[in-house]
Amino acid sequence: MNTGYEGILQFRGKWRDYQERVLLHAQQYLKDGKIHIVAAPGSGKTTLGIELIRRLGAPCLIFSPSITIRQQWLMRIQEGFLTEEADPQEILSNDLKQMKQMTATTYQALYSAMKREQGTLEEDSGEAAEEDAAASEAVDGVDAADSKVAASGVTEEADGEKKTEQVDYRDFDIFKAVKEAGITTICLDEAHHLRSEWWKALETFLDKLPDVKVIALTATPPYDSTPAQWKRYIDMCGPIDEEIFTPELVREGSLCPHQDYVYFNWPTREEEAYVREHQKRMQMQVQKMMADETLRRIVSSHQGLMHPEEYSERFLDKPEYFTALLVYCQAKGIPFSGYLRKLIGTKGKLPGMDAHWMEVLLQGVLYEDRESYTMMEAERESLLQELKEAGAIYRNKVALRDNEAIKKVLMKSQGKMESIHTIVQAEYEALENDLRLLVLCDYIKKDKLPEIGSKDTLVTELGAVPIFEYLRRQNMAGIRLGVLSGTVIIVPMEVEAKLPELLAQYGCSGTLNPLGDTGYGQLMIKGKSTHTVAVVTELFRQGEIHTLIGTKSLLGEGWDAPCINSLILATYVGSFMLSNQMRGRAIRTDREQPDKTGNIWHLACIFPKERGQQSNTDAEGDYEMLERRFESFLGVSCREDVIESGIGRLDIPKITSKYEVDKANRMMLERAKDRNALRQRWNQSLQEVRNQMEIEQIDEIAAKEIETGYIFINAVCIEIIQVILAILLMSGRMMAQKLGNHPAFLLLGIALLAAFAGIVYQGIRLFKFSTPARRMKQLSKAMLDALRECGELEDGAHCRTEVESFNGFVVGTWLKGGTTRDKTTYSACMEELWGVIDNPRYLLIREKIFGTSRECYSVPEIFGRQKERALIFEKHMKRALGPYHVVYTRTPEGRKLLLKERTRSFVNQNQSLLQGKKIAKGY
Repeated sequence: MNTGYEGILQFRGKWRDYQERVLLHAQQYLKDGKIHIVAAPGSGKTTLGIELIRRLGAPCLIFSPSITIRQQWLMRIQEGFLTEEADPQEILSNDLKQMKQMTATTYQALYSAMKREQGTLEEDSGEAAEEDAAASEAVDGVDAADSKVAASGVTEEADGEKKTEQVDYRDFDIFKAVKEAGITTICLDEAHHLRSEWWKALETFLDKLPDVKVIALTATPPYDSTPAQWKRYIDMCGPIDEEIFTPELVREGSLCPHQDYVYFNWPTREEEAYVREHQKRMQMQVQKMMADETLRRIVSSHQGLMHPEEYSERFLDKPEYFTALLVYCQAKGIPFSGYLRKLIGTKGKLPGMDAHWMEVLLQGVLYEDRESYTMMEAERESLLQELKEAGAIYRNKVALRDNEAIKKVLMKSQGKMESIHTIVQAEYEALENDLRLLVLCDYIKKDKLPEIGSKDTLVTELGAVPIFEYLRRQNMAGIRLGVLSGTVIIVPMEVEAKLPELLAQYGCSGTLNPLGDTGYGQLMIKGKSTHTVAVVTELFRQGEIHTLIGTKSLLGEGWDAPCINSLILATYVGSFMLSNQMRGRAIRTDREQPDKTGNIWHLACIFPKERGQQSNTDAEGDYEMLERRFESFLGVSCREDVIESGIGRLDIPKITSKYEVDKANRMMLERAKDRNALRQRWNQSLQEVRNQMEIEQIDEIAAKEIETGYIFINAVCIEIIQVILAILLMSGRMMAQKLGNHPAFLLLGIALLAAFAGIVYQGIRLFKFSTPARRMKQLSKAMLDALRECGELEDGAHCRTEVESFNGFVVGTWLKGGTTRDKTTYSACMEELWGVIDNPRYLLIREKIFGTSRECYSVPEIFGRQKERALIFEKHMKRALGPYHVVYTRTPEGRKLLLKERTRSFVNQNQSLLQGKKIAKGY
């Protein structure tokens, strides 16, 4: 390789095994001009990227999704690679207009340079806004670069809480600048987390630089994207060459043993009263709507009730709304055609009227299907006004059940303050002065500063300042608190004596202003924000602060404090990528704590939906979001010695009452206290994963869903018929032998042999489909063969399907061998095949025969794009299932069939049957 960085860059650490593996094969991976590495947070992918740049030896451009991460790259180069002889001012730059040998920039800056814009670049990860409320709140920023790294020509300033840069690219030709700088290496960090216009700019930029080498690094590749989006991503970054997972990092010692915990809280008395009052108000509103004669007359006027056949396709296109209309008609005695009952496929069974069906019906009456009803505008306005007064309209949507205000009450529940207090107290009792706990929240709530030390009642909002003051007022003996955010820094007054020396180390000065007689002071530092962070982080590391409260945008990414051994995620807005980054704060290893373990706490507020329905818990606010996040978090299971994803690994008991909330929380606290047991569980689970580790995407389906079906029943019927036929033929042959009828004897013998052959054939089919696991095996093999023939597998020659029964209740299937993308593609196809029927281009169907129910499946999108592919899928499924055939749904006949199957699927509540999760296995 080139030696352009000889005497400039030299790695000063020691490579881990998985890093050496990547570097050993790097030359091979780069044969196509691209190397693509997927690595979990904490794996050192930035360090790997710098080493790959060093080995390529050419001037490079490094693109990052944010200013913070851009500066982190420069700092990592300087701290981990730059030799003493090298001058960072001559080697490093963060300004496209003054490119050096290594220039780090952002995707937003590239976009602005391509557009030749002048203006202000704001700190942005490239993700869309999470919530309307979040857009109006301040966001913390931190400059993670040392002062001597900052390049001239770019001005960084604090715009409130946001980090910004002033740029002027009006007279700048980026392609000319790249050529003059000799740039032939491009490093893309988290390239897919971009706004669409930034992505287009990057594509155009690379298209005009065909001879560059591309290094692509990410922690979360877009496996769940569409085939077209995935192709676009792979075209940009190249196929994935290596993937480094969290369990491997724990085994290698790069990450510490860790566990996620969920701490539940019931709403406060005021919050619960609000929820109960809302539920009661909605119940009364449903009753009022049911008694409203105007509504009855309006619904009776629906054109579809009078002309059902003409409206059938429109009805079937919205099965939920169609069902709601018929449910209301049934409840109110409004007559409707038997054709509609047959069309919906209910066989005379319709659910009873409740808030859900009323909500769906009113949404159609008032907004989405107004033209189908005969009503005056005054009548509509009257209904709308009544619902608005009841609080049942939110952003032009009827909300009799899922009220956004209730969700926000849950997510911002004041009860979470007590949860945080309980966790902090419990963690301190377990670790005492060794505790290094970080509480991450969304906002600072700087306006609450005057409440610190006052006698006023504290308004317990989730924010850095309110959380600090709430914890301070609990008078927890021995626990020292701190706050670290972009504009508010609070530390114990006890550190005042050591502050001057510590500030001097970073070339800055500051004052500590007491906050009344609380024992804490607000630290005001004159200098770069990176120095502020460094000073407080050092106090935290030394144990002058046990519990540090900070904002996710300041500390969630680009901040490294290996001493953290407990983390509380007191956040309610944030993407999976950011959640994963935040978890990474607590699971890094610490040289000063070789036996470190990390506890990550997630907060969830729950409450029952309605009085008398304690068996159902409404967890839509927090818990549902946690379930989604946990789908990609790999960790050790509390049930068995296995490493897997999904919230099920925490073995959380069913919660149906406030008593069970307390019970679940006690269980979580007991587990969290025993850190030795956590380490042992990791060790035992990793021992189960022998030799080379692979992470399998396993899809589980309830065994009862595939126990029987047309294939098995049909095979049994045919087998019985053929056995009876064989007996009759044998009897006839014996009779023919006695009569000496040689032609009949011969013909009956041939027929008997054919019958025996049929018995053997059907016997084999019975064996193949006699158990759920065997049936799944046939389906999975057919799916794999179809994917191979269509060329959708990157390493199809080394792929094979695995099927396993788990405790007899579920059957799991996964792809062994192949690339990670191959595994994801296979898993996605199985999910589409077994999932709820939505809007596929093709259906796989077998008509009703012998009184058995017709089975119908969606043809996965990957096969439905072209007729030839659909027929390939049909061919392989026929081999596994029998004479099924595909039906194109974009014809009038096919559309009608699709709509009927969609409606039947919906009415039968046939939601997705597969439960997917990742499991670490060894081979």
